[in-house]
Amino acid sequence: MAEQPPIRRRGLRILLIALATGIVVGGLALGGLYRLSSSPALCNSCHIMKPYVEAWRSSKHSNVTCIDCHYPPELRGTIWVKYQALSQVAKWATQTYSSKPFAEVEDASCLRSGCHTSRLLEGTVTFKRGIIFDHGPHLKEERRGRQLRCTSCHSQIVVGTHIEVTTTTCYLCHFKGMKTSREFHPLGGCTVCHTAPKGDIKMGTIAFNHEVMVKRNVGCEKCHLNVVEGSGQAPKERCYTCHNQPEKLQKYADTPFMHEFHVAGHHIECTRCHSEIRHKLPPPIGLSLSGLLQWLSEPSSAEAAESNAQLPPKRLFQSPAVKMPEAHPATRDRGLDCKACHQATHQGVLEMYVGMGGKGTPMIPGHMFQVRVECVACHVEPGKDKALATFGGQTFRPSERACLGCHDTRYQGMLERWRQTITTMLTAVNAKLLSTEQTLHTTVRTHPQFAKSWKLVTNARHNVEFVTNGKGVHNVFFAADLLKVADGYLDQSMAILGQSPLRTTEETLVRGGYCAVLCHNQLGVKAPEEVKFGAETIPHVRHVTEFGVTCTACHSAERHKAVTVTKATCLSCHHSAGNDNERCIACHTLQNAFFSGTITVEAVEPTPSGHAELTDCVGCHNVQKQHSRQAVAAQCLGCHDMTSVKVFTQWRKDIGQGLEEAMRLLRKGESGLRHAPQDPKASEARLLLQAAKRDLDLVVKAGGIHNPELAKAILVKVKKSTEGAMRLLNR
Repeated sequence: MAEQPPIRRRGLRILLIALATGIVVGGLALGGLYRLSSSPALCNSCHIMKPYVEAWRSSKHSNVTCIDCHYPPELRGTIWVKYQALSQVAKWATQTYSSKPFAEVEDASCLRSGCHTSRLLEGTVTFKRGIIFDHGPHLKEERRGRQLRCTSCHSQIVVGTHIEVTTTTCYLCHFKGMKTSREFHPLGGCTVCHTAPKGDIKMGTIAFNHEVMVKRNVGCEKCHLNVVEGSGQAPKERCYTCHNQPEKLQKYADTPFMHEFHVAGHHIECTRCHSEIRHKLPPPIGLSLSGLLQWLSEPSSAEAAESNAQLPPKRLFQSPAVKMPEAHPATRDRGLDCKACHQATHQGVLEMYVGMGGKGTPMIPGHMFQVRVECVACHVEPGKDKALATFGGQTFRPSERACLGCHDTRYQGMLERWRQTITTMLTAVNAKLLSTEQTLHTTVRTHPQFAKSWKLVTNARHNVEFVTNGKGVHNVFFAADLLKVADGYLDQSMAILGQSPLRTTEETLVRGGYCAVLCHNQLGVKAPEEVKFGAETIPHVRHVTEFGVTCTACHSAERHKAVTVTKATCLSCHHSAGNDNERCIACHTLQNAFFSGTITVEAVEPTPSGHAELTDCVGCHNVQKQHSRQAVAAQCLGCHDMTSVKVFTQWRKDIGQGLEEAMRLLRKGESGLRHAPQDPKASEARLLLQAAKRDLDLVVKAGGIHNPELAKAILVKVKKSTEGAMRLLNR
């Protein structure tokens, strides 16, 4: 064979070297591209992917590469996967990529070995705020006839979160189509996710226990009817967020196909198509009167009010039993608006329930309002008028069945008792109102107090009409307080005209006996005959039954059992103009017994004061002035001359000196007793000193000046007792 020329051999070597270099470089390039195709850096090279990559970097999956999730385990690392990745680069380079990025994540990627596996499918886990969740029923069984995927709940609806639980998906499944105008029955029930809170919860002035209600099978929707907002519909416009071709919307109405294709076939999360459903409790109910007034009078500030925890939840005022229904299509098409005629529907009922809007009364929120009880919780009885249901709409009436459903049988008959009591009070106050108005109509309008009297009657009528039209049974204690105040206004109106107020047969009930009638009697609560107030014993029952004192004069109308009365409150009534002796001795029983000589003192014959047959308490005490010695002495001049004032002063001086001497002797005797505890006569001496101390305290508390002769006799006994004790102790 002929030898090749050197030039040809050299060219061949160069070619082989170039070929080898190309193969090596190409291999290295392919190897680099191979590795690049598995790296998040490739995804991040496209600007439309940057928000998603940033969300991934800040998520719990930041240590997991993109392909570990976005390709199932059996395909990861295959040439097909690499081809798809590199094709994305080609589309980016040629600017032919879609502006709507979308990627599917199959369940196998989540449940592969080394990641979540099947352990999450067994047993329950605790989600946000103690919500119970079990993966098993959601992934192993069909829900609403659909097979869910991991990404049905773990998705990225909002840019910035990456494969996190989207709670709106939970709400969509559990709540969509489960809420009617009166009832709310979420899929699986409330307790499938929530456990009843332990112990009492303070809401306003009421302590509420969820566990008790759950044990009685009281539906959560009785109080939490408006915790869900949104319908979860899938508007056709949502389709265009993914599809640019109108022809793909031809099967929009084919619901089974749409779910099978999108959920089962392409693992698309529900909320990409369905509108959001929100689920949360309203903010805490605040009791700020000014805030409530502003909230009710300024509908435009409703959103701001909802965010303020001091205001009541707006949703509470949008109960289906209260909220205006949407206009019927027939009226809507003609431009008719029902609200043009039906304005402020149930406004009086709402204000009665909230406990505001009366004249001269504090804000007294209803107990059930404070714990969020909805209108539909009590209005459970369908109206019986079939014609009304057919042509006028269905109405629901309150029923005792609703009361007993939440409360025990002790409340049986209470609803009817409330109705009868409020009706009785209304009848009594309304009769007085009509009589007072008739008197005013016959009074000359030039009377100097006519305008003031008329204003009082106007306020009284406001309260009466409020209770009538607001249905006082919605907040019985507020309604009763309104009628009590109205009754007082009518009495004042007649008094300033110089006429005697009209008295009714139900005066005691109206003026303050309603607390026992409305509640305590029904539940078997017996008011104590007497109570201690400081050092005084107060005739509790007599204050209501005889003196006409209202419960809320001494107790808080807002906080059950809370005592708000002060000494100044008592004096404003007891030391008022027109006070009589009977009112004095109701409290000062000890002083009266000392004055009248009816008190029992061992070894002393009590005698009445020399003034007992001549005058009484108010004869010597001007209750409207400070009870100084000078003020009491000045009262003497109403019957006596200045000589008697000097006698009064001497009596007080003698009693004061007697008290000081008795106290000195008593202290000396007690000191001797302490220094001779083993003395055989110590027990006898102790009894004498104890008796002396009791007698001395009696003179101090009863006021020795009320009966000077009796006071001196008791002080003589005290002196003898203490001296006898000291003789026994040889002191």
